[in-house]
Amino acid sequence: MQGCAPKSTPMTPTVNTKNLSNEKTQTNPKLSNLVGKNYVKGIITSLNQDSSVGAWNYVIEGVDTSNGKLPYVNFNHKTVVANEGDLVHASFDGNRMTEMLVIKAGYFKGGKFQDVVPRKKPVAEKGAGKRDKAHQILSVPQEEFVKLN
Repeated sequence: MQGCAPKSTPMTPTVNTKNLSNEKTQTNPKLSNLVGKNYVKGIITSLNQDSSVGAWNYVIEGVDTSNGKLPYVNFNHKTVVANEGDLVHASFDGNRMTEMLVIKAGYFKGGKFQDVVPRKKPVAEKGAGKRDKAHQILSVPQEEFVKLN
């Protein structure tokens, strides 16, 4: 018998609904389950050692959320990769940190951003000015020697 199915009574689906709107969630609203590749560019605001687990707890507040970067990350890592107050770029694969790059060490200390002060160029004497060949006047040479060996 091709294309035929045995006769049976159709199963009625069971509906299990539960109203979750009245229950309070105890999780931080900034945290979410990380799925796939995620990135964060931000400042390490907290770095504490958790002696029970033997890992370091990092809290990174994002400063750049463009292109789908995360605004907040809280994770554990077995070693110290960067210090508190550093501006970093970190990548995550799921809940695991795969890479952390320090952009600027000591970027945020004591509640203040450390401004980048440009180095001043040394000031030359006022008489010398800028050298430019366009304003030089060359005289015609009086003598010229060419030696061939």
